[in-house]
Amino acid sequence: MRGFLIAAITLAVAPVAHAQSGDAFEGTWAFQTASYGNEQVGGIMSGAATITREAPNRYAVRLIANERLVNRDTGQTAFLTARQNCTGENADGQFTISCQMAEPLDGYEPDTFVLQAGEVDQLVGVQQSSTSPQVTFSRMR
Repeated sequence: MRGFLIAAITLAVAPVAHAQSGDAFEGTWAFQTASYGNEQVGGIMSGAATITREAPNRYAVRLIANERLVNRDTGQTAFLTARQNCTGENADGQFTISCQMAEPLDGYEPDTFVLQAGEVDQLVGVQQSSTSPQVTFSRMR
């Protein structure tokens, strides 16, 4: 019974210990951009990313981005979901995520994010695109 209790405590504490392992980027993250667009179309993006360390300062990133676009004249909306395989690289505290499409999606270009540490368990920066909206990644675990 005591061995079972110790194992249960170890499993219960493991996610907290992982989040505090000292790796600023590894983990599961939710993200959201500020609204962006032009006079014709407005957009906002949110999603999730799983970041796994592969080598010092190099990471594999699986990312799902949900983009909502609104035609400002008609109010018509479109919702796109993009699955992407990405690489992450930490260079002097700047974390860059560069993606490639895991599945083709007409009219959608792979995402790139340039981030740095924000508040506790947050990464903040921009999504690099024609409008470069602000983005915040918040650690989920």
